[in-house]
Amino acid sequence: MHPNRFESEHHERALAHIPHTRFRVDHQAKRFGILTTEAVKYAACTLLNTLLRDQRVAFLNPLLSEDPEGNRKRVEDQLRIYSMQFKAAQNVFGKQRQALSGKVGGMKDDVAIALQLGIYFSSREALYA
Repeated sequence: MHPNRFESEHHERALAHIPHTRFRVDHQAKRFGILTTEAVKYAACTLLNTLLRDQRVAFLNPLLSEDPEGNRKRVEDQLRIYSMQFKAAQNVFGKQRQALSGKVGGMKDDVAIALQLGIYFSSREALYA
C-alpha cells in the first residue's frame, strides 16, 4: 500500500464529520489520496511557481495554527529549498537522474508538496468525494 494513501484514508475516516471537508479520491483505484508521480509533482510545482511569480498566493494572517509564525517559516523554508535535484549515474552505463525534491541536507518537503498538490487539484471537482 502506498504510504500517502494510507494516511489519506486515515484522515478521511477521522475528519469526514467536519462540515465542508472534502477528500481527494482516486476513482480508478477507488481510494483516497494522491499518487505523487514525477509528472504530477512537476505539474504542481510549475503551477505554484507561476502563481508565486504572479503574486497570486497568500496566507491568512494570522495563520490558523498552534504555531502561526513557526509554520509560516516552515512553509517558506521548504519552498525555498524545493527544486530539481540531480544525481550522477552510478557508472558509465547508467543514466543521470533528476527529481523534484526538498530533501536536502536533512530538510523535509512534506508541507511544500502538500501546498502544491492542494493548489494543483483544488480546481478539479471530479477528483473529490
